[in-house]
Amino acid sequence: MPAVYVRGVLPNEEGVVALRYKKVPIGRGRRPEWARAPFHVRFTQMGRQVWSPPFDTMEAAQEFQDGTKELVTARAAGLTVAEVQDVANANRKPIKTAIEKFLDRKRKKADTTVANYSFILYQFLAWLPRSVRFVKEEAAPKTVKNKLLVVCFMLKASGVQNPSKLIEMPTIDEEPAEPYTRQDLTKLFAESRKADGEEIEVMTPEERVRYQFFLDTACREKEVQFATWADIIDGEYYVRTKEYTTDAGKVKKFTTKNHLTRRIPLTRELLDLLEARQKKAPHSRWIFVNEDGGPEGHFLRKFKALAKRAGLNCGHCKTTIMDGKYENRREVEVTCETRPVCEKHYLHRLRKTCATFWHEQNIPLRTIQYWLGHKSLETTQKYLGIQNKEAVQQQINAKKF
Repeated sequence: MPAVYVRGVLPNEEGVVALRYKKVPIGRGRRPEWARAPFHVRFTQMGRQVWSPPFDTMEAAQEFQDGTKELVTARAAGLTVAEVQDVANANRKPIKTAIEKFLDRKRKKADTTVANYSFILYQFLAWLPRSVRFVKEEAAPKTVKNKLLVVCFMLKASGVQNPSKLIEMPTIDEEPAEPYTRQDLTKLFAESRKADGEEIEVMTPEERVRYQFFLDTACREKEVQFATWADIIDGEYYVRTKEYTTDAGKVKKFTTKNHLTRRIPLTRELLDLLEARQKKAPHSRWIFVNEDGGPEGHFLRKFKALAKRAGLNCGHCKTTIMDGKYENRREVEVTCETRPVCEKHYLHRLRKTCATFWHEQNIPLRTIQYWLGHKSLETTQKYLGIQNKEAVQQQINAKKF
């Protein structure tokens, strides 16, 4: 398939420097420093590999790349590109147009939400030439359902009535929320532990205040990422929409989910940690920052590493990740026994743990719903874990008939 290259004096994998074309890696992460304009696209024409004219931007090259893919598809079907792109019925709206209009209406949402919608909908569009209907995907049922729901949102916004009734959603086995036990939390928040006769550092002071904030507020990742000192008011955390300026000078907005603002009471323990932190605050506005001084955006990755250091990984999870840097990146299969990829540990589990603790402390369910920022009580109930056996056994034994 067509690919984007740069041409210049570049090193190969062995470090030998020479004048050559080098393929630009496509995907997540930073683009290599050597990947600079002009960009060229290599594609097949009349059975021969040929090069496109140079492009000044990566975006222009990728647009040309997409066009050559359409050409390959058309030739395989024995059609012209125009025939492939032709709309069979003039009274119908092309899916691509519907997607573009839908994304334009959603442009005010968070950048990550818009990017996720774009990825899913254009992936859906790419499926259509094979079969103009929903395609089974080799993924977890919940992932498939979430992607189909995004497609349904787009169809409904385009005038399709009840689109979710037109398809069969995958069956998902609902499992109760699994909060961390107090024993697990003791291990997670320990300063160190012994393993094989050696003392291993588990949680640093910086990690302590970060994940105590997650645990005591039940906040979502973005709500912690964009927490500011001005949001701490009278012993509460005020979760609200706010604007900020990136290093590039672009003004962006953090918007609360469902556009719901709320105040969450903080524990005395967390307030003490924050008060001590503010005396030597790493930033005048943001409470938690990354190495570049901007809002921290890697809480999950660092939390999984913390769980592994605490010895809480199950040791059985297997997954495929991209390993290596730049042109040497490749897929490798890893296990959570040796890598911080355990599926048991995720930030939402801290949120569910906090909600469960609130419930066990007899805080009214309606109040918990407000603190979590949920629109419905039904959603809140899914966050409440089943109380452990030891905690209720005495009550069971005391019951008389």
